[in-house]
Amino acid sequence: MASTPKYTARAVLDAFYKAEREYMAAAPEARDFSGIAATLAPNVRMEQTSALPYAGVYIGPQGMQDWTTRMADYFDVVDVRNPEIFERPGSDRIVVLSTVHFRVRSTRHEMQFPFCQAISVDLQKGCIVELRPFYWDVAAVNKALEVKQ
Repeated sequence: MASTPKYTARAVLDAFYKAEREYMAAAPEARDFSGIAATLAPNVRMEQTSALPYAGVYIGPQGMQDWTTRMADYFDVVDVRNPEIFERPGSDRIVVLSTVHFRVRSTRHEMQFPFCQAISVDLQKGCIVELRPFYWDVAAVNKALEVKQ
């Protein structure tokens, strides 16, 4: 008989999104990664598309901290808004459809567009195991960051 999960996917994601918003908003010298780290599995894996300036595969909390540092150097607002979470009962994989709001730290340029994430969650431990984000408009992100393609 399967045990009842201690956490819901939504609760885990809400904790991650809250910690991420706080981290991104902080000045570089005031950033505290512990809130985000508390939502991550020791072997968490995230892959960012190769078309972005913060591309790569990030492994473990240290890898995620490297990614969040890179993101926070570019953006002072990263806010996943109105997430709709789709999950199949008994599955640890979920899909999040949302709107992401970015504000470029250097120019204050703001953008908002559809955003999708495929996420695996450990519902017993209450942590994220894998994140795979899909951006609606990578070209707009690169243009706002003044990245040459």
